[in-house]
Amino acid sequence: MSLRGKAAIVGCGETPVDRLGRRPGEPRRSSPEYLAWAARLALQDAGLQKRDLDGQGLAAIYTTNYGQPFWPEEAADILGVSPRLLIGGGNGGASAVSLLGQAAAAISSGLADLVLCIAAAAPFAESHPTIRSGDIRDLELPFGMMGPNSKVALIMRRHMHEYGTTLEQLGKIAVTARYHATLNPNAYLRKPLTLQEYQSSRLIADPVKLLDCVMPVNGGKAFIVASPERAQRLAKPPVYLLGFGERDNPAYGPRSHSDSLVTGLSEAGRLALEMAGLRHADIHFLELYDDYVIVVLMQIEDLGFCRKGDREFFDSTDFSFKGKLPIQTGGGMINCGQPSTTGGIVHVIEAVRQLRGEGGKRQVKEAERGMVTGLGSLAYGKNFGCTAVAVLGSEI
Repeated sequence: MSLRGKAAIVGCGETPVDRLGRRPGEPRRSSPEYLAWAARLALQDAGLQKRDLDGQGLAAIYTTNYGQPFWPEEAADILGVSPRLLIGGGNGGASAVSLLGQAAAAISSGLADLVLCIAAAAPFAESHPTIRSGDIRDLELPFGMMGPNSKVALIMRRHMHEYGTTLEQLGKIAVTARYHATLNPNAYLRKPLTLQEYQSSRLIADPVKLLDCVMPVNGGKAFIVASPERAQRLAKPPVYLLGFGERDNPAYGPRSHSDSLVTGLSEAGRLALEMAGLRHADIHFLELYDDYVIVVLMQIEDLGFCRKGDREFFDSTDFSFKGKLPIQTGGGMINCGQPSTTGGIVHVIEAVRQLRGEGGKRQVKEAERGMVTGLGSLAYGKNFGCTAVAVLGSEI
């Protein structure tokens, strides 16, 4: 089934982010408060009322710091709406893009006319028990794998070994994203960054440095998906879903020894472009999931914009909003902050802004089509377990 032109994003909501709750006595907000705030902003952006969501769809992303097994239903209760369709996003950082595809499928099938996709997290303000799966507890932690930083360090070192990837190439991506963040009033980190500052930042898990890593924050984000017919009657220009692809639990080579330098985006990206009927040259910008800088570089490779290990490409390509291949035009999640798995919505919202022409000083000239990615669940010995790609456009 093709989803091309079957649904459009019609509203976005993004709360300011913060790190309140780190110190005793600080004012703070809860996840439900950020959730309601983000929903209100998305509804205002679309020119809708809360009552318009009754009898429609609600897609809520599970966050890692809020241990509620019935979270989508609780989200409906918090928002005070009665949806006919509940969708739960359990794909980690890939959930935002995955839910976009699921929302479009639900609309295309007639199950709903509107779907609110939403998430919020307050990791600094709330404390909930952490439940670790048996494989992590018994087989990873005892051998020194202390979370995603350790796993990404192995992948980054391997990429450097196989392809000669340098800190200069990675730093170029980091500096470009921060430059875009200086032009984005919604970014959290807006101080200009130099290549030397990136290279000299302290080690976290060799070779991963502090400025390679995303920063946790509190916040909420949302977007609303509608049928094309409904979209034409709303406040803002619709941004259409042109193509979608998803690959979960991928393995390249033997499953017991998969190639950790290849992600499922190599398949998901191909599927999304085929559905959209487009080529790489037709894409005007990329909004790539960026919990780590090395992950951005690998996605550009896996999506087919260059060969694997093409050092000359990364040395010569201008990734700024004025360049040949603009990426992370709002600064990305690394500079806007990661409210747990809510962070993937950052890239969807920035793509919508660019395609509406709302990028301000960072607006990509004549942006008509963009690609958004999501990644989730970094598995030891492989790569991301959940991958999703969407191609968005200002016209069908």
